[in-house]
Parts: sequence; C-alpha cells; structure tokens
Amino acid sequence: MAHWDGSKIVYMPTTPSKEYPAWDEIDCGCCAGIQWGGETPRECKRCDGFGVVHEHRKSKVSTALRPSGHFC
Repeated sequence: MAHWDGSKIVYMPTTPSKEYPAWDEIDCGCCAGIQWGGETPRECKRCDGFGVVHEHRKSKVSTALRPSGHFC
C-alpha cells in the first residue's frame, strides 16, 4: 500500500494475486485505505479501505475491489 516516506508518496508494485491467478493486485494510491489530505481521516471509496484493487491481467480494462466483485 502507498505510504509517505517523509518526502514523497511511495507506491507498492503490481503483484500477481495469490488467490486469483488471472488477476493482479495494484496499489489504489491511497494511504493504507485512508484518503490523502483533508481535516479528518476518511476511508478510501475506491478500494473500500483495503489499499489495493484488482485488475484482470489479460483485459486490463477495469479495476475491481476483488475478482467477481463490483467494479470501482
């Protein structure tokens, strides 16, 4: 998951999903499931607080919270 190293945002590399062989886990870009900035912490709406979304490796068309789940 993305994190702040004191000077810049560091993103997690894309990795193959261990549970779903045709899917990759990609970094959502939020900070461990929390949206960047704002007055109070808010759970990220794109990844639903997980910090990663899934992308179908072959099509690369859309991202989903999890395979067979709804699209972001």
